[in-house]
Amino acid sequence: MHKKHVAIMMAGLGLFGFVAAKMGWHAMVQELETVWLALPILLGLSSARMLLQTLAWSCALEADGIRASFGQLIGARASSHGIGYLSVLGPLISEPMRISLVGQSSAAATLIDTGVYWFSSGVFAILGAICAVGCMARQHTGSLIAMVLTTVGGMIFIAGSKPILPALARKLAGRAPAWLRHGAEMETAVRDFRGRHRGVVRKMFWMGIACQALMAAEIVAIFWCLKLPVHCTVILAIEAANRVVKAVGGWVPARLGTDESGMAAAFATFGLPSASGLALALARRSRDLAEVALGLTWLALRTRSRKLS
Repeated sequence: MHKKHVAIMMAGLGLFGFVAAKMGWHAMVQELETVWLALPILLGLSSARMLLQTLAWSCALEADGIRASFGQLIGARASSHGIGYLSVLGPLISEPMRISLVGQSSAAATLIDTGVYWFSSGVFAILGAICAVGCMARQHTGSLIAMVLTTVGGMIFIAGSKPILPALARKLAGRAPAWLRHGAEMETAVRDFRGRHRGVVRKMFWMGIACQALMAAEIVAIFWCLKLPVHCTVILAIEAANRVVKAVGGWVPARLGTDESGMAAAFATFGLPSASGLALALARRSRDLAEVALGLTWLALRTRSRKLS
């Protein structure tokens, strides 16, 4: 591992230690003992979400005439997510890897799957930001407005009918770099797919919405274990905060320390015990590490079988 990456991870561990010391180790351990009882529930909800995500991806591939077994798609998704989770670059590694594990012909369908999922995630992020404004008595509204505007901009780009990169590549003509020309080709293929398979895309969108609901259900399970009052607005606000924390900490391998400190701060902002936010982050990390172990095991077995053949 690169020395810079090790330094980033050590900084994340230091941040985690600082937050835990501020809250008190005894209080944190008590919260964790309670929260880990919900780990089987989190694993079950996560498994259901992975099945839905894989089903949506399978629908996109089948619409594009690409056949792949459901087990192969689950393995490809889990392993690529695992590599992205442990690396600094995250999606910049996981998405190309997911494509390569199925085949380059799957690029358009895979990117459609990613785009539709991000769109459904954006819907929940906007709802959560609106709820957060109410939970915080209209404090820190500037950052929330910025998040909403950024999310809306991304959703407009995903839902737009006119390709943007091809027009830019044509304008630059011979001066267009290779990555821009390749991106223009992929954008054209993706928007063409969406135009030909609108029914499939709508079906994938509702699967994505169900996945977002399952993520919110994870927080409900943690609240239930901690005996915290469950309010829909608070749940959505915390889930929106979780997305912000993920985006900010995406450059840290495994988001080490950033998830914990970010969720502790979010809980405190919403008038909840910060130790409960830390416990939620650690419970979700345990869930994520289980998924990473599954994905890397599948990848190792796949690589070994190919070498033997």
